[in-house]
Amino acid sequence: MEFFFFNPYHLANMAQRFQLNPKPFTDPQADHLNRVSLIPRSAEQKLAADNLGDRRPLAPRTHEDKPFGEHSDALHHHNVAPPPHNKVMDHDPEKKTGSVVPKTPHHPHPSEDLHDANSRHSLVPRSLGHNSLGGRFGPGKNQAFRRNGRPMFSLSDDRVMADRVLKTHSPDMVFFDVKSLLSVADDIFKSYVPSIDSSSSASKPSVVFKDYADHTSFETFAELIDQITCEIECKCLHGGESHGMMTSGIHLDSRNTTTFSVLSLVSKYRWDAKLVLVLAALAVKYGVFLLLAETYATNQLTKSLALIKQLPSIFSRQNALHQRLDKTRVLMQDMVDLTTTIIRIYELPPHHITAAFTDHIPTAVYWIVRSVLICVSHISGASGFKQDQVMSFMEVSEIHENSERLRKINAYLLEQLNKSHLTIEEGIVEEEYQELIQTFTTIIHVDVVPPLLRLLRPIDFLYHGAGDSKRRVGINVLTQKHVLLLVSDLENIEKELYILESLYTEAWQQSFEILWVPVQDIWTDAHDAKFESLHSNMRWYVLGEPRKLRRAAVRFVREWWGFKNRPILVALDPKGQVMSTNAFPMVWIWQTFAYPFTTAREHDLWSEQEWNLEFLIDGTDPHSLNQLVDGKYICVYGGEDMQWIRNFTSLWRTVAKAANIQIEMVYVGKRNPKNGIQRIINTIRDENLSHTLPDLFQIWFFWARVESMWESKQRMLKAQRTKGGRQGFKEEEEKDLVLQEIVALLGFGGEGDGWGLVSKTADLMVRAKGNLFSQGLAEFNEWEVNIPAHGFLKALNDHLMMRLPPHHCTRFMLPETSGIIPDEVECTECRRTMEKYYLYQCCLE
Repeated sequence: MEFFFFNPYHLANMAQRFQLNPKPFTDPQADHLNRVSLIPRSAEQKLAADNLGDRRPLAPRTHEDKPFGEHSDALHHHNVAPPPHNKVMDHDPEKKTGSVVPKTPHHPHPSEDLHDANSRHSLVPRSLGHNSLGGRFGPGKNQAFRRNGRPMFSLSDDRVMADRVLKTHSPDMVFFDVKSLLSVADDIFKSYVPSIDSSSSASKPSVVFKDYADHTSFETFAELIDQITCEIECKCLHGGESHGMMTSGIHLDSRNTTTFSVLSLVSKYRWDAKLVLVLAALAVKYGVFLLLAETYATNQLTKSLALIKQLPSIFSRQNALHQRLDKTRVLMQDMVDLTTTIIRIYELPPHHITAAFTDHIPTAVYWIVRSVLICVSHISGASGFKQDQVMSFMEVSEIHENSERLRKINAYLLEQLNKSHLTIEEGIVEEEYQELIQTFTTIIHVDVVPPLLRLLRPIDFLYHGAGDSKRRVGINVLTQKHVLLLVSDLENIEKELYILESLYTEAWQQSFEILWVPVQDIWTDAHDAKFESLHSNMRWYVLGEPRKLRRAAVRFVREWWGFKNRPILVALDPKGQVMSTNAFPMVWIWQTFAYPFTTAREHDLWSEQEWNLEFLIDGTDPHSLNQLVDGKYICVYGGEDMQWIRNFTSLWRTVAKAANIQIEMVYVGKRNPKNGIQRIINTIRDENLSHTLPDLFQIWFFWARVESMWESKQRMLKAQRTKGGRQGFKEEEEKDLVLQEIVALLGFGGEGDGWGLVSKTADLMVRAKGNLFSQGLAEFNEWEVNIPAHGFLKALNDHLMMRLPPHHCTRFMLPETSGIIPDEVECTECRRTMEKYYLYQCCLE
């Protein structure tokens, strides 16, 4: 918290100058917080005191507090005495002589109705409201300073002011490097001068000498900048012919005239160029003052110049000088920020510079030029042209309110600019997206590399090899090769990578190449680390710098190829033709036999495939396959009820002994195995109950193959439905006994209850839910007599069908897969259409 103390003598002078007539002066000692008002309580009071010293004025209230608005006690509820010559501002431009501003018709101060009717022409952005940008000097009822009932300063009519600003604008396509010139001016505004800034609490910037050799020469504009500087300085020093309220050496009403005079000097330039030229003129004025301040103590020439400019007394009062310049710098920075935004606006394509910008840029230009005049006034005040060095409340409030105004305009324009950038970016993404669709659907290629380059640009290299042998290679190494694009995110890929690594044999590498394309909507440093960790040991190709993948490419693989959360394997032939948008089902089911992963190949494989236990466990459990070869019965079972598992395995050992058969039992868990399944596996092994799949990855792969079989079958049926209509599709589905067995298995795997399936080589497969299966085994004495005539499996199956309960509840959960979720699914037990529900599940163990 800061406390401010003021010289009463200067407060009395302020009372004489502003002719304010508020409450009587209150002794600051009577206030327990020692607070002193900036506004004198009586114009007649004469307060004698010593030098004011380094004390600062009280900070102004915010713009929302309306310090000079309709609720201000100091300026609204008390009459203001007229100046000695009793002259008020003339709003008629025709009465001004020697003005370079085009004449406009006279308009009296508008009524509320006229103001509302013309609000669409206002310089104040409509979206920001009538008061947000107008502020203290803007239009609006009860907002301007008033003298004898008439406004001392007001824009009088927004429409007239807008017309005047636009009439000064006649660009003739003169362009120059506005960014470079603004950069130089900004460097001057931010210059650090130890002799002035030593009292500042802010951190001292390090001295950096810039080389402006790469900047465009501004020799052409040197004379114009001098003209602007001269125009501003002359008007700031003399205040023109008008007589209004004085602040920092310039009349408030004369600033309006000077603003348009400056705008006329830069009339032929674009809006952003106008601002940069005017700010350059301010930078010249400000920079010269800083140079004098910096070298005053060490250079005789500077001392002489300082004497003429009355600087010695100024430099002896560093705190007051620093306060004045520090607040002026804030306004300078706001002007630079708003100018930078306008420059960015004119970098947009012309058809994107809409009325959302053009309706408000003249407003911004007017208030920036006016703010330049304010800054020059304060610099002139600091340069010795006025005796009181401490900023008055009016001066502080003036800078504060203009800064707020510029910031609000800047915030509005930045919002519109961001919307335009988003629109432009979306347009580019849409164009690139359509180009990718054409690339992979209609354009005929002679090699796989060109479409890959279009998909992956700007990325042009790959990683290949594992560990220390990993190296960077160009995409052209895939020329004339079958390519499998492994598309995934970084969170749901571990299982697929584990299985692919075991399947990636020499036979695979001779047939096709795998290219991993990681896809993330948002990339972070954590994702980069995860990517490095995952690809370090991959033996196949990996996309380099996947964070650079374009939004259009990400959208294409998601919307056109159906990538969501589950990884997909897109198969491309040597000419870049898409053979399959997801070859994973075929790869999981038939591995390399699925090559080249076409629909025709998939149909041929199913037509040749028989449904048996060997096909079901192929690739998942070599031990069980060996047992099948030896002629043993294999019982595959699952579930999460450990007590049922103990009872089920015990019953099988009893039945096998009684029936004199050899049986091998294999625990395959359930779909989407979690850590709870691992505990069951450990218990089964510890108690030697049966054989199990090696780990959770193999259990996941077992069920992934079953899901892939269902997905592949649905794809075949979808093609059949396209050809034969809905009735043909229905008949084909009812005849597909393999699909019915797959659906039954998926129903078993989605439940936690026990279940079992037993078979032998290519023999009948007998399946049932846990309790029914256990009951059938316990009743072995009832059906063992049928074994000699029908065989073990047929006798068991017939008995289980006899014990099938009339009431049952079968659940069948399907993973979401793009485009192949069927409208109807029949129950595998009663053949009725099952009800469909949506399930959202989050299960963390």
